[in-house]
Amino acid sequence: MSQRRLPEPHLRDEFRRELRARLMREAAVTLTGKRRDNAWTAWLRPALAVGFAALVLIAGATSAAAGSVPGDPAFGLKRAIEEVRVALTFDDVERVRVLADIADQRLSELAQVATRDDKAPTASAEYAEAVTRFREAVDTLQQAAPEDKSALAQDVADAAREKHEIVLEQLKDRLSEKAKDSVDRALEEERKDTTQNTKDKQDNAGNPGASPKNNNASPRGNERTTSPRTATPRPTEKRP
Repeated sequence: MSQRRLPEPHLRDEFRRELRARLMREAAVTLTGKRRDNAWTAWLRPALAVGFAALVLIAGATSAAAGSVPGDPAFGLKRAIEEVRVALTFDDVERVRVLADIADQRLSELAQVATRDDKAPTASAEYAEAVTRFREAVDTLQQAAPEDKSALAQDVADAAREKHEIVLEQLKDRLSEKAKDSVDRALEEERKDTTQNTKDKQDNAGNPGASPKNNNASPRGNERTTSPRTATPRPTEKRP
């Protein structure tokens, strides 16, 4: 039995043209998408590299600023960071505490460079400026704030003065001569009476025997006294 050979497949010319046109259209779409992706990637990679480098530089600069002292190139950045901290503190008493912390930091920096004639004068001037700003904030708060906030600010001022006097007493013998004038000015500023101190002294001068709080105050107008009532005597009855 003879085998019949099948005819070889043959693509019609019309089908071949249609297939070729479809392949060309799909290839154009695919290549265009790749070119767009490559353009986006080509722009994104350098941008990411620049952003990462900027973060590294900022982190390094911030670290260098944290350990800087007055006179160092990075100290300006340190001051700028502190100003942002003050600006973002909206509570009056908390702002006074922040300024007290900054004054403490200036004193710590002064202690680091106390014997250096090239750094100590600048550090002492920065400390004096920080103390002046701190005390001005205390006075401003005490003039306008309620009594409870005024008392809290006074506590911060008293604690700062005591702390600073102890540290400066230890630095006195080894402090650079060029730095002593600014330190004396800062001490004079801290030893001034605050608004609350002045008010208390005036009150005591006007009432020498008065205590800070009078517990024996007279009753208010809407309060009744608790004194015992006395019975009214009845008239004597006459007998017929």
